[in-house]
Amino acid sequence: MVQNLLKKYPVVISLASVCLLFAIASSFYEGMYDLFAFHSKPVYIWHYISGTFMHGSKGAPLWFLWVHLFMNYLMIIPFGCILEAKTGSKNTCIVFIAAMLLSSVAFQALLYGQDELACGISAVGYAFVTGGIVNMRDLWKTYSSGIRILYFILCVLAVIMLLPMITGWISTCLHLSGMISYFAVYPITKSFKTKRQC
Repeated sequence: MVQNLLKKYPVVISLASVCLLFAIASSFYEGMYDLFAFHSKPVYIWHYISGTFMHGSKGAPLWFLWVHLFMNYLMIIPFGCILEAKTGSKNTCIVFIAAMLLSSVAFQALLYGQDELACGISAVGYAFVTGGIVNMRDLWKTYSSGIRILYFILCVLAVIMLLPMITGWISTCLHLSGMISYFAVYPITKSFKTKRQC
Protein backbone atom coordinates (compact mmCIF):
# COMPACT_ATOMS: atom_id res chain seq x y z
CA MET A 1 0.00 0.00 0.00
CA VAL A 2 2.79 2.44 0.94
CA GLN A 3 4.61 1.64 -2.31
CA ASN A 4 1.43 2.34 -4.30
CA LEU A 5 1.00 5.69 -2.53
CA LEU A 6 4.66 6.52 -3.14
CA LYS A 7 4.26 5.74 -6.84
CA LYS A 8 1.05 7.76 -7.14
CA TYR A 9 2.06 10.75 -4.96
CA PRO A 10 5.89 10.70 -4.70
CA VAL A 11 6.33 14.36 -3.76
CA VAL A 12 3.61 14.49 -1.09
CA ILE A 13 4.52 11.15 0.50
CA SER A 14 8.24 12.02 0.46
CA LEU A 15 7.60 15.38 2.15
CA ALA A 16 5.38 13.76 4.77
CA SER A 17 8.01 11.07 5.40
CA VAL A 18 10.89 13.54 5.76
CA CYS A 19 8.82 15.63 8.20
CA LEU A 20 8.06 12.48 10.20
CA LEU A 21 11.74 11.52 10.36
CA PHE A 22 12.70 15.02 11.52
CA ALA A 23 9.90 14.89 14.15
CA ILE A 24 11.10 11.54 15.51
CA ALA A 25 14.68 12.84 15.69
CA SER A 26 13.51 16.08 17.36
CA SER A 27 11.61 14.04 19.95
CA PHE A 28 14.87 12.55 21.17
CA TYR A 29 17.34 15.37 20.47
CA GLU A 30 16.31 18.98 21.06
CA GLY A 31 19.55 20.15 19.43
CA MET A 32 17.80 19.48 16.11
CA TYR A 33 16.18 22.92 16.46
CA ASP A 34 19.57 24.65 16.56
CA LEU A 35 20.78 22.58 13.62
CA PHE A 36 17.74 22.65 11.31
CA ALA A 37 15.03 25.20 12.29
CA PHE A 38 14.60 28.45 10.35
CA HIS A 39 16.87 31.04 11.97
CA SER A 40 16.40 34.78 11.64
CA LYS A 41 20.20 34.94 11.95
CA PRO A 42 21.16 31.82 9.98
CA VAL A 43 24.40 30.08 10.90
CA TYR A 44 24.33 27.41 8.21
CA ILE A 45 23.19 27.74 4.60
CA TRP A 46 20.62 24.95 5.05
CA HIS A 47 18.80 27.01 7.70
CA TYR A 48 17.07 28.74 4.78
CA ILE A 49 15.25 25.52 3.82
CA SER A 50 15.58 22.86 6.53
CA GLY A 51 13.11 24.56 8.89
CA THR A 52 10.38 23.48 6.48
CA PHE A 53 10.76 19.91 7.71
CA MET A 54 10.94 20.72 11.43
CA HIS A 55 7.91 20.91 13.72
CA GLY A 56 7.29 21.93 17.29
CA SER A 57 9.46 24.55 18.93
CA LYS A 58 12.63 24.62 20.98
CA GLY A 59 11.70 24.31 24.63
CA ALA A 60 8.03 23.52 23.91
CA PRO A 61 6.39 20.36 25.27
CA LEU A 62 6.76 17.24 23.13
CA TRP A 63 3.01 17.03 22.47
CA PHE A 64 3.21 20.39 20.64
CA LEU A 65 5.60 18.90 18.06
CA TRP A 66 3.13 16.10 17.22
CA VAL A 67 0.07 18.38 17.16
CA HIS A 68 1.94 20.81 14.89
CA LEU A 69 2.94 17.98 12.54
CA PHE A 70 -0.58 16.51 12.53
CA MET A 71 -2.18 19.89 11.73
CA ASN A 72 0.21 20.39 8.82
CA TYR A 73 -0.46 16.85 7.59
CA LEU A 74 -4.16 17.77 7.42
CA MET A 75 -3.22 20.28 4.72
CA ILE A 76 -0.30 18.63 2.98
CA ILE A 77 -1.66 15.14 2.44
CA PRO A 78 -5.29 15.60 1.31
CA PHE A 79 -4.75 18.77 -0.73
CA GLY A 80 -1.25 17.86 -1.88
CA CYS A 81 -2.52 14.55 -3.25
CA ILE A 82 -5.16 16.38 -5.30
CA LEU A 83 -2.54 18.82 -6.56
CA GLU A 84 -0.12 16.03 -7.49
CA ALA A 85 -2.81 13.86 -9.10
CA LYS A 86 -4.13 16.74 -11.23
CA THR A 87 -0.92 18.59 -12.14
CA GLY A 88 1.81 15.96 -11.81
CA SER A 89 4.83 15.47 -9.57
CA LYS A 90 7.01 18.02 -11.37
CA ASN A 91 4.47 20.79 -10.82
CA THR A 92 3.92 19.77 -7.21
CA CYS A 93 7.67 19.90 -6.66
CA ILE A 94 7.79 23.39 -8.20
CA VAL A 95 5.00 24.54 -5.87
CA PHE A 96 6.86 23.02 -2.88
CA ILE A 97 10.15 24.73 -3.76
CA ALA A 98 8.46 28.09 -4.41
CA ALA A 99 6.55 27.96 -1.10
CA MET A 100 9.63 26.87 0.83
CA LEU A 101 11.82 29.64 -0.64
CA LEU A 102 9.21 32.41 -0.38
CA SER A 103 8.38 31.54 3.24
CA SER A 104 12.08 31.52 4.11
CA VAL A 105 12.56 34.95 2.54
CA ALA A 106 9.42 36.23 4.30
CA PHE A 107 10.67 34.89 7.65
CA GLN A 108 14.05 36.59 7.15
CA ALA A 109 12.39 39.88 6.18
CA LEU A 110 9.81 39.86 9.00
CA LEU A 111 12.34 39.07 11.73
CA TYR A 112 15.35 40.91 10.40
CA GLY A 113 17.83 41.68 13.19
CA GLN A 114 16.04 39.55 15.79
CA ASP A 115 17.20 36.19 17.08
CA GLU A 116 14.28 33.83 16.48
CA LEU A 117 13.67 30.24 15.41
CA ALA A 118 10.70 28.93 13.43
CA CYS A 119 9.61 25.51 12.22
CA GLY A 120 7.03 23.96 9.98
CA ILE A 121 5.85 23.10 6.53
CA SER A 122 2.64 25.10 6.88
CA ALA A 123 3.54 27.60 4.11
CA VAL A 124 3.88 24.60 1.79
CA GLY A 125 0.63 23.29 3.27
CA TYR A 126 -1.17 26.51 2.36
CA ALA A 127 0.32 26.39 -1.15
CA PHE A 128 -1.02 22.82 -1.44
CA VAL A 129 -4.43 23.83 -0.04
CA THR A 130 -4.63 26.63 -2.59
CA GLY A 131 -3.51 24.36 -5.43
CA GLY A 132 -5.78 21.56 -4.26
CA ILE A 133 -8.82 23.82 -4.21
CA VAL A 134 -8.00 25.29 -7.63
CA ASN A 135 -7.64 21.79 -9.07
CA MET A 136 -10.59 20.26 -7.19
CA ARG A 137 -13.36 21.76 -9.32
CA ASP A 138 -13.96 18.80 -11.63
CA LEU A 139 -13.30 16.26 -8.88
CA TRP A 140 -15.86 17.79 -6.51
CA LYS A 141 -18.87 16.32 -8.30
CA THR A 142 -17.36 12.81 -8.14
CA TYR A 143 -16.84 12.94 -4.36
CA SER A 144 -19.30 11.37 -1.95
CA SER A 145 -21.03 13.64 0.53
CA GLY A 146 -18.72 12.34 3.29
CA ILE A 147 -15.60 13.33 1.35
CA ARG A 148 -17.13 16.73 0.53
CA ILE A 149 -17.85 17.33 4.23
CA LEU A 150 -14.29 16.30 5.12
CA TYR A 151 -12.77 18.74 2.61
CA PHE A 152 -15.15 21.48 3.75
CA ILE A 153 -14.04 20.96 7.38
CA LEU A 154 -10.37 21.00 6.30
CA CYS A 155 -10.94 24.28 4.40
CA VAL A 156 -12.62 25.85 7.46
CA LEU A 157 -9.72 24.66 9.64
CA ALA A 158 -7.23 26.18 7.17
CA VAL A 159 -9.07 29.52 7.32
CA ILE A 160 -9.12 29.44 11.13
CA MET A 161 -5.36 28.74 11.21
CA LEU A 162 -4.85 31.87 9.08
CA LEU A 163 -6.19 34.07 11.87
CA PRO A 164 -3.41 35.98 13.65
CA MET A 165 -5.16 35.59 17.01
CA ILE A 166 -4.72 31.80 16.65
CA THR A 167 -1.20 31.49 15.24
CA GLY A 168 0.28 35.00 15.54
CA TRP A 169 1.12 37.58 12.88
CA ILE A 170 4.39 35.97 11.80
CA SER A 171 2.71 32.60 11.16
CA THR A 172 -0.17 34.29 9.35
CA CYS A 173 2.28 36.07 7.05
CA LEU A 174 4.17 32.82 6.40
CA HIS A 175 0.90 30.98 5.68
CA LEU A 176 -0.10 33.73 3.25
CA SER A 177 3.33 33.46 1.60
CA GLY A 178 2.46 29.85 0.79
CA MET A 179 -0.77 30.90 -0.89
CA ILE A 180 1.02 33.65 -2.81
CA SER A 181 3.72 31.23 -3.92
CA TYR A 182 1.12 28.93 -5.48
CA PHE A 183 -0.32 31.76 -7.57
CA ALA A 184 3.19 32.98 -8.44
CA VAL A 185 4.08 29.63 -10.03
CA TYR A 186 0.59 28.82 -11.31
CA PRO A 187 1.34 30.02 -14.88
CA ILE A 188 4.45 27.81 -14.97
CA THR A 189 2.64 24.75 -13.67
CA LYS A 190 -0.26 25.45 -16.03
CA SER A 191 2.10 25.43 -19.02
CA PHE A 192 3.67 22.13 -17.91
CA LYS A 193 0.20 20.64 -17.46
CA THR A 194 -0.85 21.81 -20.94
CA LYS A 195 2.31 20.36 -22.55
CA ARG A 196 1.76 17.05 -20.76
CA GLN A 197 -1.80 16.76 -22.09
CA CYS A 198 -0.76 17.43 -25.74
